[in-house]
Order: sequence, then structure tokens, then C-alpha cells
Amino acid sequence: MLSSRTSPTEKNLIGNTDRVIRVTHGFTPRQQAILSENVDTMARGMAYFQSNQPRHGLPDLKEFNCYCYHVAGVVGEMLTQLYCDYSERIATNRDELMKLSLSFGQGLQMTNILKDIWDDAKRDVCWLPQDVFSRHGIDLSAWKDRHASAEFSSALEEMIAITHGHLRKALTYTLLIPSEEKGLRKFCTWAIIMALLTLQKIHHNRSFTHGAQVKISRRRVKATIIFCNLTVANDALFGMLFNLAALGLPGPIDSELSADEVTLNKKPSHEKTV
Repeated sequence: MLSSRTSPTEKNLIGNTDRVIRVTHGFTPRQQAILSENVDTMARGMAYFQSNQPRHGLPDLKEFNCYCYHVAGVVGEMLTQLYCDYSERIATNRDELMKLSLSFGQGLQMTNILKDIWDDAKRDVCWLPQDVFSRHGIDLSAWKDRHASAEFSSALEEMIAITHGHLRKALTYTLLIPSEEKGLRKFCTWAIIMALLTLQKIHHNRSFTHGAQVKISRRRVKATIIFCNLTVANDALFGMLFNLAALGLPGPIDSELSADEVTLNKKPSHEKTV
């Protein structure tokens, strides 16, 4: 029943559906509830945005944040809830972690969106916020012809600065996890530093025309893992590593996020009222 365009990894997932369900049923009722609630939120949001894929960008930064929340921010919330369920010590910082988890997800997703501008364009899709680019004189209905312009570079710089701001909050999030939880910290630090290194490549090559041009090398991935593992248990050292990876990026723009603001209030067009 799958189309020829279905990726091998998606086919593998569907082929192992029984295993996925069996493992899920092995979790505690509380853990299953966390998974169920967040997967439901993500599925509804992704269904809405996939059925309304924008050709010329999303209307504004608020809608852009909403999109990022449903494909990434909700994952941050889900993981934070699972972390708090796992550790009473982590749970003491629950409120602050939940707030920062939105920025964690947003920073990683924004990095991917900026990296994949051209891959999305080939599918005639654009996830960039129109209001940010229009402020710099760029009409996203015709941005491909002006991707090398000073105006487009300026708009991209603002997006990089917003992403940088969210990743700084991701750093704060990570440092709230107890240092003895090295596994959880590694999971966070690898993603943060790789995102910063990708942003660096985008920043220094803003007229790129293919995602491969701003993709970090395998050598850098290996180096990131090594340096993160060496500094993961020391807040000061990891802070220094973060600042080194962010050196030269546009100054971070602080953007506040709240679950109430980014939750999709629209009813997906495909869903019928019962």
C-alpha cells in the first residue's frame, strides 16, 4: 500500500510496527501517557502543516514558531517529561526545563530549516517566515532569484541570530541536568554543538545553493563527540566549548516562547467534527 516514494527507513519502521507497540507497552502507565499525549500533539500539528504546505513561506514568525513547535518543540517537552519521571532531582527544575525545552527544539529545527532551504525549494515548499524577510526587502514568492543579494543575506543573518538565541537557551537547559547524568547531557550537547557548527557554515556561505554545501563533515562530527564527552560533566568547560563553537555568529536575538503561543489552535482541515 506504500508508494514508490516511501523511504526505506519508513518502510522499516512500518515493518516493525509490532515491535514498536510491544516496547511501548513495556513502559510504565505514566511513561505511556507522556508518549501518547505528545505524539498526538505532534501528529495533529504535522498533519495540518503537511496538508497546508506553504510555497512562499509561512505568514509570520508566530506561525513559523508554531510549525517548529509541532515538529520539534513538542519532542523537547516530551523528553523533559520523561527525564523528570526518571529522576526526582531533575524534576526539581521541571518548570524551568519545560520552558527552555521549547527553545531547545526550536533551535535545532531552525538550523535544519535554514540548512534545507534548497532541498525544500526543489519540492516547491518554503518554511521561512514572510515577515522577517519582507522587512529586509525580500519577497519569498521570488526569493530564489535573489538568494545571493545583500537583502537576502541580511534576512538570513537575522534568522541565524534568532537560532543562536534559542541554542543559548538550549545550553542553559542542558546545564540544569545534573552533571552525573552524563548520558542525558551527551545527548543534548552533541546536538547543540553540531547545530552551532552548521550555523557557522550557513553564516559564512549565505549564498549557498545546496544543503551539502553547509553540512558539517564526518570528521567534525567525530571531533564534536570527543570534545563534548570530555567537557560534558563540567559546566564551565562546556560553556567554553559552546562559546568557541558560536564564535563569530551574529549576536543572539532573545525570543520568548510559550506553549500557549505556539500550540496549534486551528482545526486541521482534514479532520471532521464528530
